[in-house]
Amino acid sequence: MTPSFFEPDRYIEVFQRDRCPLCFLVHDYSQGYIRNLLEESVTDSLTRKQLLDSHGFCRRHAWQAVNTGQSLGMAVFYSHLLRKGLQDVAAPSVFKKKKSICPVCAAENSIEDVQAKQFTACWTQSEPLRQAFQDRGVLCLSHLEKIASRMKPASQLRTLLESAQKALEPLLKDLNEFLEKQDYHRSKEAMGEEWDSWIRAVRMVSGERE
Repeated sequence: MTPSFFEPDRYIEVFQRDRCPLCFLVHDYSQGYIRNLLEESVTDSLTRKQLLDSHGFCRRHAWQAVNTGQSLGMAVFYSHLLRKGLQDVAAPSVFKKKKSICPVCAAENSIEDVQAKQFTACWTQSEPLRQAFQDRGVLCLSHLEKIASRMKPASQLRTLLESAQKALEPLLKDLNEFLEKQDYHRSKEAMGEEWDSWIRAVRMVSGERE
C-alpha cells in the first residue's frame, strides 16, 4: 500500500539508533507485496506475464518469497517459469532476448522513491520528527543521499546533514574501537558495545539486512 504523503508519526515510530527507517519500511513493503502477489495474483495473467518476462523473481526476492512459506503460489508461478525455460532451451536464440526487471524490484524502487519524498516533506514540516530523529534516528548513506538531493530550503538540508552526521559518528567511534582491539596489545580486552559495529557499519553503508 502506498503511504499517504504526510505521515511523520510513521517514521517516528520506527526510529532507532541502528536502523534506517526507510530501509525498514521499504523492506516491510516488499515483504507485503510478495505475500499479496503469492496469495492474490497467482491466476492473474498480467502478473504471470511480468514474471515470464523477468524470468521469475531476482535471486534476492525469490528467496524472500520462499521464506514466506507460500508454497502453492510459488509452485504455480515456477511451474510456468520452468516450462518456459525448457521451451527456450529448444530455441537458444530466445536467450538473447533481454529480460525485464523483477516485478518486486520495480515495486520496491517505486516505493523507495515515494518514501524518500515523504520523509523529505515530513522533515521540512514536522518539528516533532526532526527532534525525534536527533534523539534516536539515523539514515543509511544511500537513503541520506536520496533525501538530501530533494531537500529544500538549504537551512533544512543543513539541519538534516548535521543530524545525520551526529547519528553516524558514534558508529565510527565504535568501529575504530573494535579495530583497535584486534591489535595484539589490546586483544585480551573484552568487547563492549563495539562488538557488532562492523555489522552496523555494513547496514549503514550497504542497506538493511534482508
